[in-house]
Amino acid sequence: MRLGQYEIEHPLALGPMAGVTDWAFRTICAELGATITVTEMVSSRALVYKDKKSAALLRKNEGSLCGAQIFGNDPQIMAEGARLALEISGCEFLDINMGCPMPKIANSGDGCGLMRTPELAEKIVSAVVKAVDVPVTVKCRLGWDKGSINVLDFTKRMEDAGAAMITVHGRTRSMLYSGVADWDMITKVKSQLSVPVIANGDIWKPEDAVRILQHTKADMAMIGRGCFGNPWLFQQ
Repeated sequence: MRLGQYEIEHPLALGPMAGVTDWAFRTICAELGATITVTEMVSSRALVYKDKKSAALLRKNEGSLCGAQIFGNDPQIMAEGARLALEISGCEFLDINMGCPMPKIANSGDGCGLMRTPELAEKIVSAVVKAVDVPVTVKCRLGWDKGSINVLDFTKRMEDAGAAMITVHGRTRSMLYSGVADWDMITKVKSQLSVPVIANGDIWKPEDAVRILQHTKADMAMIGRGCFGNPWLFQQ
């Protein structure tokens, strides 16, 4: 799989998780086999307003391709935030969070809230792509709830806007982290896109990573909560 100029051979990525994937944890996971890591999400507005605490979250780890992840819902501020995030971190790619289900994020129109406004999400990706010279990637969910699963249209819009890779968590926003991830929908996303797709959701043991790749035909598997306290999962 290729992401921009980078060739990626080992198909395991570490999911970005607020309060978890700090520099130390990402460094350990990279050493144990995560070939892609992503920082904790950082507010684009906080970066533009020069918040030092937010900037500190963007420390790049060694040993993997590392992406800086930002969130927000204003195209111009996201574009400026993306430039600042890369300037601060030196990361190889820029990831846009369109999947966070937490109420204080999603209910403000950020994170997974953007799946309710696909036209705005498209403008954000387009603005960020024009603003930076590294690959821009997107992480999203299946939709807001089971009555509004729009991931197929949404991810096609992201690809058309210039996203170089898309990660899909197989749950809706309303599910948060409950229930079972829908790998079948990730399969449908993969079948319609030409950019690489990363499958995310319910990888708890080594065999799950193999199964999700076989099931979805995705390019990579992203491990999130499954490696809490167990970064050796990547090695296994």
